[in-house]
Amino acid sequence: MVAHLPYNGKTSKRKNSVAIFCDIQNVYLSKDKAQLLLNFAQFQGRIDYKKLYYNSHYPGQLTSIKNLESLEIDCINVTDLSKNSADNRLMADCVKLFAPNRTTIPNIIILILGDWDYAGLIALLQAMKIKVIVFAQRGSASPKLMGLVGDNNFHFVDELPNLVNNQY
Repeated sequence: MVAHLPYNGKTSKRKNSVAIFCDIQNVYLSKDKAQLLLNFAQFQGRIDYKKLYYNSHYPGQLTSIKNLESLEIDCINVTDLSKNSADNRLMADCVKLFAPNRTTIPNIIILILGDWDYAGLIALLQAMKIKVIVFAQRGSASPKLMGLVGDNNFHFVDELPNLVNNQY
């Protein structure tokens, strides 16, 4: 397993297994930004999991999903209207990746979210020596998230073009 190192934008880590989890209720991703996110993730290593959580009861989220279908992201419709239902499903699915007898266990998790509800998940992953990279929406992200993962592993979605361009 690779050590918990900050992203430096220069060194490729192709042997790493990467999992992406996106809460579209907190962070809007256009198709272009989603493609840039995938490019960023590919530079980190091999993408083994790509999951995006949404609620089809909200027309805006449904429209976003239709724009992202061609990127082969596993879009999970969480129709439960209870508070934090998408958050809870995302966290449960992420934790399941570390169950015994899994063939591929990621050592890098990229989270696209913005609220503090994920602090427990992030702390758990870090305790397991999993590198956690967070992307958030500028203006709506919890400042505590940045403190939790550190400046090198916290980015705003609108920084993706520069991050990807600096990798090549």
